[in-house]
Amino acid sequence: MVVYKIREAFDQDLDAVCQYALTMYEDLKSYNMPFEVNPSRLREIMKANIAGKTSVVYVLECAGKISGILIGHMSKFDGRYKPEYGNFIGRITEVYIEPDLRGKNLAQVLMENVLEWFRSRGVSYVEADVLMGNVSSGKLFERMGFSPLSQSVYKII
Repeated sequence: MVVYKIREAFDQDLDAVCQYALTMYEDLKSYNMPFEVNPSRLREIMKANIAGKTSVVYVLECAGKISGILIGHMSKFDGRYKPEYGNFIGRITEVYIEPDLRGKNLAQVLMENVLEWFRSRGVSYVEADVLMGNVSSGKLFERMGFSPLSQSVYKII
């Protein structure tokens, strides 16, 4: 049995949050992600996410060590749409769990926390991008009740 704690990140968690974001994006290269993280801006951006009123950073602690992250953001629809579920959209942008802790429903618990955070702020529409080939992430979102919406394509010219 894994003993864990999920909580919102504090400023003192910034180094760990940045490291997990870098690790996650490095892993995503194996799914042909055509860009990399800008390490010179990452710290500033993650610090803003931790302190922001429209973003949340959750950390997973196991044995007193941060072992995963989840980052969510909310924003207003821009007016082109008239959604029947409210004027706000939630976005899950990063989910990362240490490889040896995967398959223990810890990402699902992180997701439940961020979904509750969205609900508490009046957000009832949430989306996330899943890279093609990232089967485990796709299955996580499917288990959590997410439905496919679109497929992004790209070309480098």
